[in-house]
Amino acid sequence: MTRPSVRMIAARVGVSAATVSRVLNDRPGVSEELRARVLQGMREHGLIAPTVEPFVGIIVPELDNPVFPLLAGAIEAKLGAQGVTALIGSSTAKGPTELDYISALVRRGIQGLVLISGRHANPAADHGFYWQLHQQRIPMVLVGGRVDDLPVSTVSTDEALGAAMAVSHLRELGHTRIGLAGGQGYLRPSHNRLTGYWREMRRSFGAVHDAFYVESDYSLTGGHAAARRLLETGATAIICGSDLMALGAVAAVRQAGLSVPGDVSVIGYDDSYLAAHGDPALTTVQQPVEQMATAVAQALGQRLQGFHAPHVDHVFAPRLVVRASTAHAPSPTPPPNPTLSPDPTLAPAPLPTHSPEPRPAWPTTEARPTRPATEDHRGGGISGRSVGRG
Repeated sequence: MTRPSVRMIAARVGVSAATVSRVLNDRPGVSEELRARVLQGMREHGLIAPTVEPFVGIIVPELDNPVFPLLAGAIEAKLGAQGVTALIGSSTAKGPTELDYISALVRRGIQGLVLISGRHANPAADHGFYWQLHQQRIPMVLVGGRVDDLPVSTVSTDEALGAAMAVSHLRELGHTRIGLAGGQGYLRPSHNRLTGYWREMRRSFGAVHDAFYVESDYSLTGGHAAARRLLETGATAIICGSDLMALGAVAAVRQAGLSVPGDVSVIGYDDSYLAAHGDPALTTVQQPVEQMATAVAQALGQRLQGFHAPHVDHVFAPRLVVRASTAHAPSPTPPPNPTLSPDPTLAPAPLPTHSPEPRPAWPTTEARPTRPATEDHRGGGISGRSVGRG
């Protein structure tokens, strides 16, 4: 295919050649609205920017938690095998935000996006710019969350199943006072893990007291603080929302004059490189990073190649990796609940939803999406219907 000239692009899109040149070379003098219109027009007319190979962005929420660079690196490798170049960016509270990265990449003619645990992990966040990306026909895949009704593929693990597996493992070791050190409750993964924990605890012991759940953040200090509170309840086992939290929990147990796993068992989440090299090595819930990366690369690759494959929600089963941080409960085994009266009605509150701005109107030529398919990797096969969503 002959690369289109600047004049050809300008004629097709309906702007001046000078404007097209500024957009392609990322030069000033063009408003954000006009720049987006030029790039959208190029996509709609099947025109390509003068790049050697497809160029996509992978945006993660942070680099401190090792599971995010691990997953981003795996996705980058899978895309690279398809001839796709990926740029990895990390949005932080004190640095560039997810929206900052997206805006910069769109200005440079990005052809696709992989968003890992961004605003889509928070149902109450403003998701307006995701809809803008969809209207600009920029392919994207969401990892670790979703935006209701947005017709894009998603990739996640069954967080509720992972928490239930951790509870079951500890129950088999004789533990009854099992605490959960969770992440921020407004995030979908945190909420789903709490749901799985609560259901399995209710199934195993009949009632769960809310003292056994502490909300914190996915960090060393977050795990340390949560573990200190759980130790005050007499917990003999602590399930953590990440491996980083678990390392903080181990430190808290030792500072209390107790041992892991002799007095208190600790379970992490993710199976990052930290888990196997902890002291003791962490029992943890493993996220299938390679399988998730393959699903992301396939979903995005199909869109980059122009195939209108159905958008699918890929849900992968986690795996419990048993190492040295869990052991049989100390004797005598305490009762399952603190001395406070248990609350038999305790259950995770529904996640909040928020839509501060009206969603963009659906184009008249595009039908609203029906319920997405769920590709269930827990037992193989597909659960639900595989339907096209754009």
